[in-house]
Amino acid sequence: MLLASCATTPAPSSPRCDDVTAYADEGSVEDAARRFVADCALDATVELTAELVRFPTVRAKEGKDGPAFVAMRDHLKKWSEAHGFTFEDFDGDPWVVSWGDGEPSVAFVLHADVVPVVEDGVEARPRIPNGWTKPAFEVVREDGRLYGRGTEDDKGPIASVLHTMMVLSKLGYRPHGKIQAIIGTGEEHDWDGMVAYAKAEPNARFVVSVDANYPAVVAESGFVKWVLSAPLDSDTPKPKGCVEVVDAKAGQFLTQVPGDATLTLAGRPEVASTIAKRENIDVKVEEDGANTRVTVTGRAVHSSTAEDGDSALWALGALADELPLCPGGIRDLLATVAKYLDGDHFGARLGLAHDHEAMLPLLVIPTLLRVEDGRATLAVNMRRPAGPDEAAFGAMLDRALATIQREVSATIVEDEKQRYIGKPALADTDGPLVTTLLEIYREASGDEDAAPVSIRGGTYARLFPGAVSFGPAIPGREYRGHAPDEFLEEEALQLMNTTLLEALLRLDAIGRPPAPRRSSSDQPRP
Repeated sequence: MLLASCATTPAPSSPRCDDVTAYADEGSVEDAARRFVADCALDATVELTAELVRFPTVRAKEGKDGPAFVAMRDHLKKWSEAHGFTFEDFDGDPWVVSWGDGEPSVAFVLHADVVPVVEDGVEARPRIPNGWTKPAFEVVREDGRLYGRGTEDDKGPIASVLHTMMVLSKLGYRPHGKIQAIIGTGEEHDWDGMVAYAKAEPNARFVVSVDANYPAVVAESGFVKWVLSAPLDSDTPKPKGCVEVVDAKAGQFLTQVPGDATLTLAGRPEVASTIAKRENIDVKVEEDGANTRVTVTGRAVHSSTAEDGDSALWALGALADELPLCPGGIRDLLATVAKYLDGDHFGARLGLAHDHEAMLPLLVIPTLLRVEDGRATLAVNMRRPAGPDEAAFGAMLDRALATIQREVSATIVEDEKQRYIGKPALADTDGPLVTTLLEIYREASGDEDAAPVSIRGGTYARLFPGAVSFGPAIPGREYRGHAPDEFLEEEALQLMNTTLLEALLRLDAIGRPPAPRRSSSDQPRP
């Protein structure tokens, strides 16, 4: 269903779009802002989104003080000050754009960093990297979509929030308290800066993260990292005729379902696999010098929406299970994938599966396979609902490892230093924040039955008491954040423009003190 507020492509921008104040004579400030956003916001926020996407702000490549981050910071500082806002840099993470005086009233929480477009986090060389058909750090506007790394996650939302603040400010709106755009620079990599900020600085009465889904996200799964490893060499005697494994590799980063995987085998073994018949999985076998390289291609998606992808690592595990591989760490980890992970999103075969009435069930996704320093490693990303606490869930991981050691190989161990078990987050669904946001979404979408949702992703909302996420992803639409050819639909961007304007107005109004009542002596005489 098309959204009620965006059912047709907006008409070409009016000449009045060059001057927000041209709308100032159209009723109240609030109504003037609504008309301006309906007529003009899309093209303006596309332009600002394009400006932000050009900065390759990959924290895996550079720190918060790296050149891409410094350049984007300076750009936002200049933009903010040009529109009468205050820009503060909290030691590089976060940056805060503020408007108004007094205690914070409404804060929108976002992030400027993006996931890599290639494995090691460097900017794309050539300009269009593997897996992409569009440039990664340019916005391509095509068929109602904005392509580019960060368009959806999370630079389009930044553009929408800042544009909303600008429109209201230029029209003379006076907020009850301070309005803020809090922009983290390590959401995809290192949350330390935002954690420190949320603890030290006064929190707004209402905090809205724009980094997930509509209608309103009230529950987020806990993030889990689990890393297994095994030595490449094995003491087990090699069976006659076994195939030596030279190398293996799968995935690009922890939070993406692998769209590619390779297995390099010694010599010229015969490789004929039934996995070629799997839907959306391609297998290519080719010579690699004196060796044979098998390349499996699937469909990469964000690991929190793993069911929407096609894991090349699952397929590689199945292929390896069909071959008489010689003993060793690569074989053992691929056997683990084949026996305990292939086809099982929910961890049932490892004894990890559980769910919660208000949240989505546990998700278990092997995302990275690497060979380095004489060992093979397998990284597994999980998204866990409320239920077992950290200690209890850790014990479940210990039992799962014991099962793998008993059934596959005793040489497989966990890298305990990399174990991370994050907490699930639940918000108050009855408070004014959730009820107001749901009302706004229902009006904009025409979906009167829209209800709060749970996601497996994690946003900065969990750092601020009572905060929720609100957009940008539209229910039932493809989500391409973290994937090649990331895009944001223009319809979703205009929906943000509409709903974030309403969120700012209505939430700020909740905090506005009532007009003073006259005393009896002030009453007019009859």
